[in-house]
Formats: sequence, C-alpha cells, structure tokens
Amino acid sequence: PHPPGDVPTDKQFGIVEYYTLGENQWKTTPVWPLPQTRVQRLYLASDHQLSRVAPEQETACDSYQVDPAAGTGLNNRWHTQMGHPIFFSDRREDDKKLLVYDTSPLDADTEITGHPVVHLFVRSDAYDGQFFAYLETIDPDGRGRLLTEGQLRALHRKVSDEAPPYKMFGPYHSLKKKDAQPLIPSEVAEITFDLFPISVLLKKGQRIRLAIAGADSDVFEPIPGCESPEITVERNSVYASCIDLPCV
Repeated sequence: PHPPGDVPTDKQFGIVEYYTLGENQWKTTPVWPLPQTRVQRLYLASDHQLSRVAPEQETACDSYQVDPAAGTGLNNRWHTQMGHPIFFSDRREDDKKLLVYDTSPLDADTEITGHPVVHLFVRSDAYDGQFFAYLETIDPDGRGRLLTEGQLRALHRKVSDEAPPYKMFGPYHSLKKKDAQPLIPSEVAEITFDLFPISVLLKKGQRIRLAIAGADSDVFEPIPGCESPEITVERNSVYASCIDLPCV
C-alpha cells in the first residue's frame, strides 16, 4: 500500500489512488487534481490568525527570530531511508519555536485533497535562508498534528518560466545556478512553494494552522552565516502572505 497522502499514478490505466486521513478511506480518480477542487485562500492576519478576508492595512508584518533548534524529530519522512517509521508526536512544544497562524475553529467538516501552496513575502537580515512551512491541525484539546510540509531555500526562490522536466502541481524552481537569487537584506522577497500532497477530512471544531520555520535541526545543516536570521513576514494589502488550500 502507498503511504497516506501519496498520489501514485497508474500509467497503464490512468488511475490515481489516494488515502483520505480522518475518513480512513482509499479512493481512486482518473483526474488529478480532483475536478471538484476549489482553492481556499487563507491570509496571514493580525494576532497570528489565518483569515479568509484579504488584508486591508497598507503596513502590517510579524518579526520572527529563527530558532536554529527547531526540528521535526527523527521519525519524519527524511529518515525513512534509515529505517525509521514515520511518526509525529503532539506538535505543541515544537510550534513554540515557530511562527504560527491559526484559523478559528471550523464550523463544518472540511476536506483538503491536493497540493497546498504557500506564498510568503519576507524580509531578512541575511543573504540566504531556509524556509519551512508546515500545515497542521489543532484539535479542540490543543493537540497539534502535522499533516504535510514543504520547504525551499531562499536562493532558489525564482519561479522559472521554463517547462519543468516533469508534471508540476505548484511553482517550478529550476534550482539552477543561473536562476539563483541571493536575498538583499531589508528588501521584500517572495518565497512561494507547494507542500507535499495530502488528503484529509478535518472535523468541525478543529483549527487549521500554518507554521513557519527557518531551520530543521534534525535534518538540514544550517547555511553558513545564515544560522539564525531575523525575518519579517509581510501580511498587508501590498504584500499579502497566504496559503492556498485545495478543498473538496
């Protein structure tokens, strides 16, 4: 069987098989993304909220000092090749090291199936940096559960207009030297990337969380000279940082 959230394609029959967490059901589809997908955009807002309403303020932002000790443990997808099973414990303590934004409790069950895409407008006091985005759900009792994640090095943030070498479901970053763009301290840069595909049925009363990090000490070595930068995440009418969720 395929791990939950994977979307392998059967080339012979053109069938995608996927598993919906929360509903605990295997499903198949001949079309991916699902034809009934509607994108729900959630904006970073004041008081560390995620909002469906676009920001109206011309100047609003949040500062975050990257914690180089932030991590995802030894039971994440990066360690499966070393024989570790995938397991994420309660993320409450881990998220205290991150910059987080939450929705209000959901007023109805909500299915997310597909590739979330995060759009961050940031300023940094470093010339480069690592950006991690974690999509999580917060239970009514406060327990944090990691659903999916994605990451991008700031140097490779340019979205290429070239044809990607394989089917893409999000922004294409070539990772080529010719497209490298060092950060310019204090200038706003757009960091946009997709998260790994997920299918999950969230229940009424749960909250959706976007957690942003600048390090994963359990997996990635820090970039020399950029170990703990201070970043500013813009969330205003000019630079509206957000996450797009594929809802069904």
